[in-house]
Amino acid sequence: MGILQKLGSGQGYLKAGFLGFPKSGKSYTSTLLSIATMKHFGLKGPLALYDTEGGSEYIAKMIKTLTGKQPVGCRSRSFDDLMTVAKECEKDGIQVLIVDSITHPWRELCEAYLKNVNAKRKQRGQKPRTRLEFQDWNPIKQEWGKWTQFYLNAKMHIVICGRAGYEYDFERDEETGRKELIKSGIKMKTETEFGFEPSLLMQMLREQVGNGKSFKLVHRAVVLGDRFGVLDGDTAEFKGLKDINKELAAVTKFFKPHLDQLKPEAHAPIDTEVKTGLDVDEEGNAEWHREQRERTIYAEEIKGLLTKAYPGQKSENKVKKGDLLEYAFDTRSWTKVENLHSKQLKEGLETIRTVISEEFEKSLEAKDGEEKEQD
Repeated sequence: MGILQKLGSGQGYLKAGFLGFPKSGKSYTSTLLSIATMKHFGLKGPLALYDTEGGSEYIAKMIKTLTGKQPVGCRSRSFDDLMTVAKECEKDGIQVLIVDSITHPWRELCEAYLKNVNAKRKQRGQKPRTRLEFQDWNPIKQEWGKWTQFYLNAKMHIVICGRAGYEYDFERDEETGRKELIKSGIKMKTETEFGFEPSLLMQMLREQVGNGKSFKLVHRAVVLGDRFGVLDGDTAEFKGLKDINKELAAVTKFFKPHLDQLKPEAHAPIDTEVKTGLDVDEEGNAEWHREQRERTIYAEEIKGLLTKAYPGQKSENKVKKGDLLEYAFDTRSWTKVENLHSKQLKEGLETIRTVISEEFEKSLEAKDGEEKEQD
């Protein structure tokens, strides 16, 4: 076999994502899942954190209690720092990383791009832009793609947290016939495609549970997607038990079916190298568009050359133009000529240029002969 190989050896590492609104328990539950992962695979740690909200200071003690080691990490919102932390973890053999929250590096990358654009506009004396435009998204997404590739292919367990946001859509009111803006779903506030990358995706909810006389808050995890299918659609309540070991046990029990499916030794990275060959020119024009453009250019050059050599509307010059077209392209129809392939037009252009040049030289020789006879 060439590119074909046996598949189905298993997924190697945990790639989990938590999304939720503020105070829904994302940081707390994702940390317990990360610790459960360390214990499940017998990893010595330490646990690494990329902290954009200062939450590491609140959970550091819990991490030290449950793992025996102080967590390491970085408090920043920079996309560059996120990539640096991720690569340092890989280099230093740290096998579990929490990113909380992924929303901030995405926003920082967008803001950094706009800041850079405005700096260049200022140098040219142009007004600053207040927002990103359509043409900006491609380079931003390309830069973000570095993180996506790392997240998918790194030999590390990576858990991300992201702020939740509503998705909106227009729906027609059956009574009034008018379109109304409605909430159609919930998404993670990050680059659109990255929200689908986690192989285990949870939504965290903060709910009030009571009997009518009293109530208490619980954090509920809803599995939006599990690519193994063992937890898909399941829910669990984490009530914030005072005994943190019991809470860890509850989290471990709930997520264990997914962790059991992971096989680090079977890690199979996705080939993300750009290999597809596209026939485009230096301006990004594909073959069809380039052929059309070159055909237009050669046709215009031929017409310009003929007009210069045989100007005006004299019948004699019209005949000469037609004769040259027929000599070069075997047709006197200009419509047929301008629709020929660019290669034929290029060859015909050279033929016409040669004929006109030879005629010009002959006319010069004839003129010199006349002047000599007069002398």
